[in-house]
Amino acid sequence: MSAISTVSLSHTFPTPRGAVTALRGVALTVERGSFFGLFGPNGAGKSTLIRILSTLIIPTGGSASVMGCDVVREAEKVRASIGLASANENSFYGRLTGQQNLEFFATLQNVPPPAARRRAGELLEMFGLSRAAGAHFQTYSTGMRQRLNMARALLHDPPVLFLDEPTKGMDLATAENVRALLRREFVERQGKTVLLTTHDLDEMETLCDRVAILEGGLIRACGSPAELVAQASATVEYRLELANAPADLIPNLQTVRGVKSVEVASQTAAVTVIDLTFAEATPAPELWQMLARHNVTVKRYAPKDEGLRAVMRDGSGETAVGSESGTPEI
Repeated sequence: MSAISTVSLSHTFPTPRGAVTALRGVALTVERGSFFGLFGPNGAGKSTLIRILSTLIIPTGGSASVMGCDVVREAEKVRASIGLASANENSFYGRLTGQQNLEFFATLQNVPPPAARRRAGELLEMFGLSRAAGAHFQTYSTGMRQRLNMARALLHDPPVLFLDEPTKGMDLATAENVRALLRREFVERQGKTVLLTTHDLDEMETLCDRVAILEGGLIRACGSPAELVAQASATVEYRLELANAPADLIPNLQTVRGVKSVEVASQTAAVTVIDLTFAEATPAPELWQMLARHNVTVKRYAPKDEGLRAVMRDGSGETAVGSESGTPEI
């Protein structure tokens, strides 16, 4: 049985200006004991997906389950099996210490007081907060609050963790320690399933077993970071800065062998900046021949994206991996 599964999952929000669709038939399967990354631009639907999986909102279409329990019909069971740490969490009590906050929230998870004190101490130690255990929460830095937030999500020892930008606000050394803790302790040693949302592509590539790229409410790409990068290298986007570009250059560039798309990034009287996507890593010689025929001066020419950045295309273009239908195996 998978840890997380969605089938044709959709959600539409009513607004004064009309309905807004956040998810459009999302299908995912996340295996138990895996570290799974969810990446996408703002407004892609990431938060909506997490809120559905954590039973905070009800989907308007399709279905979702966590640890075999339906998020709508068996919401109580789902909540007992998950831990949720959202970015910019503000529900802690400022005048309570870190230890007192954890013990209080543990009681809300039906953890007996002796076990709550013990568990709070363990987690404070794990997240490097033991020395600050007796300090009031209101004195904590942003990074310390983020770590305490993750500790709170683990108080009842859930098998599934939902983490929204967990290293946001942390210094580099602390962020690396937290990433190592999440990967080695909770996933590899304890066998928990972690679903991570982040805007840090390096974090995605180093932490995640598999990644789904969410854009416009659709799964645009899905696979291991290495698979996505390898597939992305088959379609490369280059940025050209051109001088003396004639008005008919764009439609002519679209006819060049191997060119998948042409987009004008910016244009002034002196320079035209164009993004070209090629089906192959090396552009065809016809590109340079056409530029020469039009007496165009190439001021700059370089790949636009690298690694998973090539997959995302800054949220603006198609990717070479995945499908909008079916259920990718995560």
